Amino acid sequence: MSLSEKAQATRERILTAASQLFYLHGYNATGLDKIISLAGVTKGNFYYYFKSKEELAVASLDWHFDYTAKQISEEVLYKNYSPINALFSLLHLMSDRQKKQHDEGHIQGCYFGNFTLELSTTSSLVRAKVKSIFKQYLEMITDLLKQAQKANEIAEHLNPVEMAAIILSQIEGAILIDKANQEPHSVDTNIKFIKQYLSKSA
Repeated sequence: MSLSEKAQATRERILTAASQLFYLHGYNATGLDKIISLAGVTKGNFYYYFKSKEELAVASLDWHFDYTAKQISEEVLYKNYSPINALFSLLHLMSDRQKKQHDEGHIQGCYFGNFTLELSTTSSLVRAKVKSIFKQYLEMITDLLKQAQKANEIAEHLNPVEMAAIILSQIEGAILIDKANQEPHSVDTNIKFIKQYLSKSA
């Protein structure tokens, strides 16, 4: 049964508050009372929508990915870019997010990566969700690389599946380094390296 407009708005407030606090403080350091207070709801409201904090975490990952996927579609995939330019537009979108975070106070890193680091060994539900999300990123990058090969923008000998895994690993690692240093430099450095590597292989 679909939620009423009012109920949907309440659920959105909880997810918005949770996403903000999980991003800023991490999952374990964020108590439910803080989320409930920031969302402006009662405990009864909270437990009507979410059975547990863990269930909320999984829902927040879905919620955050839906927002990110919409942004990627609007700013990358729906644009009239060539495949290789679409790929680098996607990577620069990640870099721009780091820079925006830095300008707003401090670099929070990748929402999905943060949950991976904190909960992948203790929550099978969270692990399954972040695994699914990263799989979708890999499929997106793989598809762009395959399209780039067809357009003769990158070399045919490259394995798109393996190359996508390398690219995503490099960018996620760079995001982590930028978060540790609180300086938005590593992602751009890695994008430059990836661009040089792909252009030399063409």
